[in-house]
Amino acid sequence: MPYLVSPATEPEISHIITIMFCAYAGRNEYINVVFPEGLTPGGHALTVQRLLFIQSVAPCVWWNKVVDEATGELLGGAMWNLCVREKPPAYEMDGPEGTWDTEEDKRYAQALQRSFVEDEGQIWDRERLPILGMFACLCLCG
Repeated sequence: MPYLVSPATEPEISHIITIMFCAYAGRNEYINVVFPEGLTPGGHALTVQRLLFIQSVAPCVWWNKVVDEATGELLGGAMWNLCVREKPPAYEMDGPEGTWDTEEDKRYAQALQRSFVEDEGQIWDRERLPILGMFACLCLCG
């Protein structure tokens, strides 16, 4: 079955995010903490809002979709982040009001996120190599 990879539109990004959360099925602790309630309509809407905001303020971020050419079905996709010249500044993860139930939940998510990026950040600060990141999923969910 041939696949076509191409840029994704905002509605397609929303569908890709649905596929991603369906694939994790609530069993990924990192995803559950950083994107709480991702399997609910409200949590999904907040996740889409947050990820589209990142794309809108970071020119190095873009989304691709994967489509089954025979059926036209959207199978998945990826959010890419490629920084060739300028390295992104360090930032504290945040989200719209209502993303986390409590301030403590938010602080825990921020600490977890920092634990993932601190080592990478040190390498990026030290090296003169491009940075490439990807958040992706390719699967079918019923």
